[in-house]
Amino acid sequence: MLAVLSVFIVTVLCITTAVWWLQDTWTFKKSLLHGATLFTTVLFGWIPSVVVGNDLHKKLEKEI
Repeated sequence: MLAVLSVFIVTVLCITTAVWWLQDTWTFKKSLLHGATLFTTVLFGWIPSVVVGNDLHKKLEKEI
């Protein structure tokens, strides 16, 4: 659970940082709270978390 949440948070921060770098006048906070950034995060942010969670689940199943 901790790994999945950590990957999701890192993904959100990466998307927000990309938006912040591409916008000249926006602050990091405005980039984080913008509707398009939130939509992109909801649309794509869960995919790396699912991949990591699936890998960890398979690894733990082999050990048991």
